Amino acid sequence: MTNYNITCTSDIAIAEHKKTYPDDKFHLKYLPFYLNPPPQLTSTNGPVPPPFPVESRNRREYYASKFGPERAKQIEAMMLQTAAGEGLNFSFGGKTGISRNGHRLVHWAQNHGGEESQNEVMLGLWRRYFEQEVDITTLDTLIEVGLEAGLGTRDEIKAYLESGKDGEEVDNIAEEARLKGISGVPHYEINDHWEVSGAQDPHAFRKLFLRWKDLEAKGQVSSPAAQSVKGNGCL
Repeated sequence: MTNYNITCTSDIAIAEHKKTYPDDKFHLKYLPFYLNPPPQLTSTNGPVPPPFPVESRNRREYYASKFGPERAKQIEAMMLQTAAGEGLNFSFGGKTGISRNGHRLVHWAQNHGGEESQNEVMLGLWRRYFEQEVDITTLDTLIEVGLEAGLGTRDEIKAYLESGKDGEEVDNIAEEARLKGISGVPHYEINDHWEVSGAQDPHAFRKLFLRWKDLEAKGQVSSPAAQSVKGNGCL
């Protein structure tokens, strides 16, 4: 049996691999990355702002300002088509903003509920952002996601989010990624051995999984069961 430690990879590739190697285990961990760093990291003057409220803006307007109106429309059309091919109903209305508190919630889930809770939080955030046009920067939305993932009572989740706890740790992890030269997501790391940037076809991951099996069979690598995952996931 092989254990794979992976940050933010493709479920399709894993499912295909397990058809041949059903006993292999996959452990996923999502780590923070800021496309738009929070004020804590970009401002050198004044007090640190409270965790909430977070300023957010219309998504389509934001993408148009970042990529240009025509390019933004092309990107949206491409992503809609790709998502539909995977059975996902993407939508690009709603608002977008600093993701720091969402990353904090994922971090808390990892420490209190492990991989399963982490995945529940990620799915809750993704579903709201990409399909339901929900602003995932708001306190009420994040509390709702935390409740769905079983992280605690409403009061416990609210208290954690409003406290700002783990913010500096999340910032440091994200900053470490930037210093490594990571400039976008998704970014994948497999068994502390390979890094893959950008959205990749599942076949690319299948090739790496099989390559690991070959290296393992030749005794060139040991089981990564006790290794820690480093690198970046996506939100």
